[in-house]
Amino acid sequence: MAAPLGNLNSNKYCSEYAKQTYKLCLLGARDQDLADFFEVHRDTIFHWVSLYPEFAEARKRGKLQADAEVAYQLFKRATGVTLHKEKVLISGEIVQYNEELPPDVRAMEFWLRCRSRENWNAKQQVELSGNQENPLAFILADIANEAEHASAIPQIV
Repeated sequence: MAAPLGNLNSNKYCSEYAKQTYKLCLLGARDQDLADFFEVHRDTIFHWVSLYPEFAEARKRGKLQADAEVAYQLFKRATGVTLHKEKVLISGEIVQYNEELPPDVRAMEFWLRCRSRENWNAKQQVELSGNQENPLAFILADIANEAEHASAIPQIV
């Protein structure tokens, strides 16, 4: 459970927290996770970052290394990868072989959307320009007018 908001309990800091922070960040810990682990408020983590350079560096290195490893694995998945595997036969013999994993289209799309948003954005943006007198407004007004005068029961001709 994190400490209350505004509790900058910097007296609790110990030099060993830097090493723990590095390892936690390698495992994917976010700032809130660090706060929960050290039983302080998230603002305290930011306070420690500004006060203790070794803590800030450990946090930065851990996050950067974890992100780099994930990016590398995503890149390998997007481009295809060869896995070296072993299989134990019934006779007890161990056979080594290679398994080819083809490129993963979803990994490619994700990589490209993150690296080149302007070219690979999933959302389309439409920019409207020109005359502000929209003919569509007149068409919609005509439809609304016809709907007001229409009978609730359809007429059979």
